[in-house]
Amino acid sequence: METEKYDELERTVKDLMETTEGLLAKVNDIESKLPKLESSINNLRKENEMLRVELSKINENLQDIMALYEVVSNQINPFIGVSKITATSLEKLERLETEYKRLKKTVEELTNDLIILGSLYLHQLDINLDEIIEEVLEEEIIKSMSGEDTHDTKDNK
Repeated sequence: METEKYDELERTVKDLMETTEGLLAKVNDIESKLPKLESSINNLRKENEMLRVELSKINENLQDIMALYEVVSNQINPFIGVSKITATSLEKLERLETEYKRLKKTVEELTNDLIILGSLYLHQLDINLDEIIEEVLEEEIIKSMSGEDTHDTKDNK
């Protein structure tokens, strides 16, 4: 009976050591990927800031367009024929509308490029987000089942 308990304890210790070695290997793998990920995140932040500046400029241009539109709409009177000033204003408005459409398309393209770049960085660094999420969830489940959950209301009274 004593030998059985000893054998069972020995198996448990061996299983725990194997689990610990596996976890340490995963932690080392994640730690080795962190610098690359941080670098990628910094690059994405820089690109994101450049996009913010670009969007801010687009917003300013849009406000200018709206102000010009108000001026033009105040000059156009449907009861009077189109004057030379009104025709010039309409041409400016058409040019501004074309510029607005071009800027809108540029913003859409930049947004798509940012999404593609993010996916590309993750792929280049061989980072599988699904796998990382799954590992974190597994760890949280193990913690909660073993009573190590720091959010447990029994322990945090």
